[in-house]
Amino acid sequence: MFEILAGDLLGRIGRLRVKDKVAETPLFLPVINPVTQSISARWMKENLRAEAVITNAYIIFKRLRERALEEGVHKILDFDGIIMTDSGGYQVLEYGDVEAGPEEIALFEEEIGTDIAVPLDIPTGICGRERAEETVEKTLKNVEITLNILRERGIRRALWAAPIQGGTHLDLLQRCAELEKEMDFDLYALGSPTPLMEGYRFEKLFEMIYTVRRVIGFGRPLHLFGAGHPMIFPFIVALGVDMFDSASYYLYAKDERYITSTGTLRIDRIDYFPCSCPICSNTTPDELRELEREERVQLIATHNLYACFREIQEIKQAIRDGRLMELLEIRARSHPRLYQAFRWMMENEELLKLMEDHTPLSSRRGINLFDELSLRRPRIRRARRRLMERYFKQSGHEESLVLIPFNRRMSFEKIKRIVGEEVFEVAYYGTPYGLVPDQLRYTYPFSQTNYPRKLIEEVSEDLVKLMIEQIRAGGYKRIHIIGSRSRYLRELASKLHKSLHESGISSNLIDQD
Repeated sequence: MFEILAGDLLGRIGRLRVKDKVAETPLFLPVINPVTQSISARWMKENLRAEAVITNAYIIFKRLRERALEEGVHKILDFDGIIMTDSGGYQVLEYGDVEAGPEEIALFEEEIGTDIAVPLDIPTGICGRERAEETVEKTLKNVEITLNILRERGIRRALWAAPIQGGTHLDLLQRCAELEKEMDFDLYALGSPTPLMEGYRFEKLFEMIYTVRRVIGFGRPLHLFGAGHPMIFPFIVALGVDMFDSASYYLYAKDERYITSTGTLRIDRIDYFPCSCPICSNTTPDELRELEREERVQLIATHNLYACFREIQEIKQAIRDGRLMELLEIRARSHPRLYQAFRWMMENEELLKLMEDHTPLSSRRGINLFDELSLRRPRIRRARRRLMERYFKQSGHEESLVLIPFNRRMSFEKIKRIVGEEVFEVAYYGTPYGLVPDQLRYTYPFSQTNYPRKLIEEVSEDLVKLMIEQIRAGGYKRIHIIGSRSRYLRELASKLHKSLHESGISSNLIDQD
């Protein structure tokens, strides 16, 4: 049903099989209104290669029931890809109730041939503790009723997604996920994110995703309802979301807002389109503003769809290249609240350890570091730890260690003349990894890491502590530090020499041009 092809952090490229259909994750499912279809699902497949869409089973149940039972949901939408149906939970959140029970909705979803179905849930939204508990209990009850009726009738052609509720009450969210994990579901779906995104409460949303992913494990896909703006797509993927839907492309268009990868722009304030999709390539902002409102909204919505699908492609490429974290660092600067949420991710030790466990040892591209926060990346943390455990803590080191600036090339004969010793080890300083042994200098990731020299200056105190820990672990008795003409490396060497002296380790600072 679900096969993982590649991964980076907690994000993964996967192959989802549903009946005779296959789609690749991360999977974006545009929301399709089954009655109006302002932009058709068929158009999305033909022009954007959309592999899946999501529609509302309750709206079909109320407005198109007989036709849907006769023709099936795929014919209603004129779409032969994967169709996921929401059960009507959004209507509960918006209007308080639906005129159908969980058994009725469940059987209807199966009868119309949906590919991925969701039991009738009660979205938590943003509410107090008492109401949140009520939504969880009602959702769990509906889930049990749904599974029972499917077993009794002996029909289960669709994949069924467990709707996880609890909202911002993380303990309730965890309880709901734990109970549904023990049930017979094919995948999981986290609800109630929309109010958080509308309020730019990204940190709380990320906490919710992490809580659920940690509980359900990594074997089955996780869907996020109402993912909203594409600027959060790479973050939710990095936290383990495999599928997500959104109606933002059309909702924003109705408000005449134009989606970019870093935010939205109002059409009346755009002078130049920062995009080369077919809409932006063939229409100027002035021409767009002159159109009748209905046509204008349609074109903005179409551009917004292109923006959403483009972001998915960039995320997939980042996963393949092993640079998803780099993409997060770039996207985090899109909004202060998003940056705040990203810092929460980078300061969560448990999450970073989990990401490290799921991050491949190597990547197809080098590593670009930008600032102190970059040093908390899982790949950097792992490289530092492996250096310590697999090199410095191993036995058999020489008594003397010669430290050379990372940007210098020196023969062993020249080093011998400088330090006056015949037997020694060589390591390089001035790197984000502390000391890099000569034998590993040209291996991944040490020779494939790019960083501004300002970074070394900003974290010099921490680097000195790390280098002393490495020296102590290696049991070296004498340290020879060859200086550098570069100011920042010269200052780093001086700080290291002083700290070694204060630590009681013999250190010789050699000034060499």
